[in-house]
Amino acid sequence: MNGMTRTAAMALVATALMLGLEACYEHTVTTRGGAPHGPVVYDHWQNYWLGGLIGHTRVAIEDICPSGRATIVAKQTFLNGLVTALTSGIYSPTTLRIHCADGRSGAVRLDEEDVARVVADPGFLEWVGEDMPERRDEVAAAQATLQDH
Repeated sequence: MNGMTRTAAMALVATALMLGLEACYEHTVTTRGGAPHGPVVYDHWQNYWLGGLIGHTRVAIEDICPSGRATIVAKQTFLNGLVTALTSGIYSPTTLRIHCADGRSGAVRLDEEDVARVVADPGFLEWVGEDMPERRDEVAAAQATLQDH
């Protein structure tokens, strides 16, 4: 082997070792029973330095998931590992995903009487007129039908 071929072979072996030794990992934390199948409401890279020795992430779960039922998944994806390998471990990002049980809104169950009470309220017609003017006539007709009963 000449010098150039040997250097290229060593570089290839070193790269293969770095990629092969770069492990992907995943940590999962649940709060109040968790929501592993809930919608993802937060999905961002978290910044760490020197192989993860420097860096700190704080996320206010109560602001993201009003119910507090969340599954937090911190993982190093292949792309995170590739970036870590390309920077020789100086920059070591991870991906943080938060699944929330109820998305970002409260879950409300309404029976037929509750729906009728909401539709009959004059403020409801005003709200529909502002937000969905194309449905205003439909709501007005439903309110008239409710008043007849």
